[in-house]
Amino acid sequence: MTGISGYTNRTTLQMSMLADMRWQIDDLQRQLATGKRADTYAGLGIGRTLDLEARTRMSRIDAYSLSIEQVGLRVDIMNTTLDRLRTVGQDIRSDVAFPLEYELIGNGQTQAQSLSAMRLDESLSLLNERAGERYLFSGAATDTAPTATAGQILDGDGARAGLKQHTAERLLADRGIGNRGRLAQPASLGTVVTFAEDGAHPFGMKIEAVTTDFGAAVTPTVGPPASFAVELAGNQPIAGERVQIRLAMPDGTSVNLELTATTEAPPPAGTFLIGANETATAANIAAAADTEIQRIVATEMTAASAMRAGEDFFNIDAANPPQRVDGPPFETATAMRDGTEADTVFWYRGDGSSSDPRQTSIARVDDTIQVAHGARANEDGLRTVVMSAAVFASMSFSEGDPAGRDRYFALAQRVGAELDGEQGIKRIEALQTDMAGAQLSAEAAKERLTEKKASLQGVIDEIENVLPEEVGVKLLSMTTRLQATLQTTAMLSQFNLLNFI
Repeated sequence: MTGISGYTNRTTLQMSMLADMRWQIDDLQRQLATGKRADTYAGLGIGRTLDLEARTRMSRIDAYSLSIEQVGLRVDIMNTTLDRLRTVGQDIRSDVAFPLEYELIGNGQTQAQSLSAMRLDESLSLLNERAGERYLFSGAATDTAPTATAGQILDGDGARAGLKQHTAERLLADRGIGNRGRLAQPASLGTVVTFAEDGAHPFGMKIEAVTTDFGAAVTPTVGPPASFAVELAGNQPIAGERVQIRLAMPDGTSVNLELTATTEAPPPAGTFLIGANETATAANIAAAADTEIQRIVATEMTAASAMRAGEDFFNIDAANPPQRVDGPPFETATAMRDGTEADTVFWYRGDGSSSDPRQTSIARVDDTIQVAHGARANEDGLRTVVMSAAVFASMSFSEGDPAGRDRYFALAQRVGAELDGEQGIKRIEALQTDMAGAQLSAEAAKERLTEKKASLQGVIDEIENVLPEEVGVKLLSMTTRLQATLQTTAMLSQFNLLNFI
């Protein structure tokens, strides 16, 4: 049976429309099932450029958010560490506060010193904290543990000297021959008493000033080495009048040597006997000063020497290695030398640069904001806690030493003053302030990024997502159209010339 040509073309067109409508219905069903406008960016039409840009910015925000999380974790750990280190410093300060017990417990040390050794070990453990595989107090050297162990620091490591050896060598150099703190033995010649240093060097005690209450003429020689001549001719003292010598200690502190005139024989400690004439009095002043100098050397100066040895050992960075006495012989040494990795324990092993420690760890938390949160264990406040604990724990005493008690008190006083000073516990608080600032910056950036992310997500959703209700209406409409088109097509497919006639 022959068909009509025009109707045949119409049928072909209808079949093409049916295929297109079938594809549209399939796509609408996919949209309804996935909630997405298209499977590919090409299917988004003119919105794809904006969508890609929004997603790129979202990826950056995700990276920044991860960075902020890492900063938050590191700073939280660091703050916990700093809190504890500050407490350790306060505990040591409390241990050395007066009134202080001097009772040796069998190892040549007091209970407070044993506690200090434990606090040293804890401090080093805290400074070796990590976040993941990253050491937090090594500056830029994040893969290196920042400190040596307490045993290495105190006792050395093989051929490498530790703090105790440093202290012993420094004490020999500060005492000098005769245990006079590198001062010449006070001498009298006629009515003149002379006090002098034994040479030009950085060791022992230095004479800062000599004064009297009774008008004796004092003639200084500035030096170095410094000396002072006291002329008693015509200036015989009376009981109660004094000679005062101000002595600078190796750690920068000062001690006043004071001798009071007396008529009591034998004269008590800290006094000199008024002689029958000025010549005899001058000789008595020289002898009494010599005794008092040796007492100060055994007590105050020995403690000061230990503190100075601690500074020489702990105050290091890449440009400043530990300082050691250039000897032997140590008693007559006149200079310091640099310790080397071969002969000296370097207590700090992290990044030793002199640059800003905060800048050693920088995290970008926004397109324009970086958070600096690095730290080094050799920073002032941290180093002071470690040094104070180590120096206090390093010295030993004996029951038979008559100067032991006074030396112990002198050491305790200096350790406490070190922790109270400008480089002490307050420096840890300053470091905590820096960390708090870093955390605040990171948290502020996090809030901004959260807001940005929400806005970008809205743009993406608007471009990529569809409303189920809208798709449902379109699908119903398209199904109805498809059904009508199918009916029409079916009717046309049955139409021929016989039906037409």
